[in-house]
Amino acid sequence: MEEFYTRCLGLVVTDRGEGKNGMVFLSRNPNEHHQLVLTPRKSDTKTESPIDHIAFRVDTITKLRVFHKALGSYSTKLQTVSHGTTWSIYFLDPENNRLELFTDTPWHVNQPCRFEVDFEMPNEELLEFTERKIKDLPGFVKVNKWRESHTIKVNAKNVQ
Repeated sequence: MEEFYTRCLGLVVTDRGEGKNGMVFLSRNPNEHHQLVLTPRKSDTKTESPIDHIAFRVDTITKLRVFHKALGSYSTKLQTVSHGTTWSIYFLDPENNRLELFTDTPWHVNQPCRFEVDFEMPNEELLEFTERKIKDLPGFVKVNKWRESHTIKVNAKNVQ
């Protein structure tokens, strides 16, 4: 598992517990000690988890495409989608945990929203395709305008 997260997702080991069952702390963010902790021992738990997936933000569509290419050598079951607000890659790690890598689009649209996209499209074509798919959906607005509105709502709630 450690190799998958370091090689394919670019996480860096920040700390490691002692012995063969020591926890492994990993992060891609220089400001975060860890974003993920692996426990390299078998779990005895047989119950299902309510967690659907774990998501990691990527700065740009260009970086997302780099991950897409790297993950292609690990898995043929990549799902490339847009939620209107993001472009995303969904995939499973070697232990079948569902993961998402995503980057923001320039828009906000009410959720849920999901449609397939082709990361082979040039950036301009991907932008145009995505906007065409979402421009008539509820809540469609430039993301900066949505963030301003959302910040006002959050700040108002925190004052109460």
